[in-house]
Amino acid sequence: MKDIAIYGAGGFGRETALLIQQINKQKPTWNLLGFFDDGLPKDSRVDGLIILGGREQALQYAGAISIAVADPSTREKIVNRLKSQKLEYPSLVHPLAQMGSEEFNTIGRGCIITAGVIMTTHITLGDFCIINLSSTVGHDVMMGTFTTIMPGCSISGNVTIGQGVLLGTGARMLQNINIGDHSTIGAGAVVTKHCPPNETWVGVPASKKIP
Repeated sequence: MKDIAIYGAGGFGRETALLIQQINKQKPTWNLLGFFDDGLPKDSRVDGLIILGGREQALQYAGAISIAVADPSTREKIVNRLKSQKLEYPSLVHPLAQMGSEEFNTIGRGCIITAGVIMTTHITLGDFCIINLSSTVGHDVMMGTFTTIMPGCSISGNVTIGQGVLLGTGARMLQNINIGDHSTIGAGAVVTKHCPPNETWVGVPASKKIP
């Protein structure tokens, strides 16, 4: 088995540890060493796994690492701070995710795809995307780097999602729309038209949130 560590020991980091354990039950693949986390004491433990240190220790580490931080901007900052050619960023796919053919789908580095996700065909995910529990991704969807899809989202066909986007729990995207870079779609929203970059949309049908 190959060594792997997780960056981030919060809620999603602990879920990622569980995902790795469930991958190993299906097929022994990873030797999970523990967590890197900037906010916890080195050598303390979370769910029985050791805290290996923070950024400085991660830069000294050589091997596979998963950036398990749900917030897109925070995840991007962490990756940009970990400039080391010794680090590898495998994508983790839960055994209970239903994935279309690798011949037609492209998944970038460092993605995390959790249990119950359904991805159909001709889908492109950029690097470091997270698709959380029981979300569905339809045909010909394109997703930019560092985007997070929270649980229970439904993305229809021919949707283009930019970089650093956050889709809240249960959000729905109708077909043939674009979500601009660094936008946020609120939980339960139904998006029926294009959303520009750097905006927050909420409601049914979704519209721009006025501060």
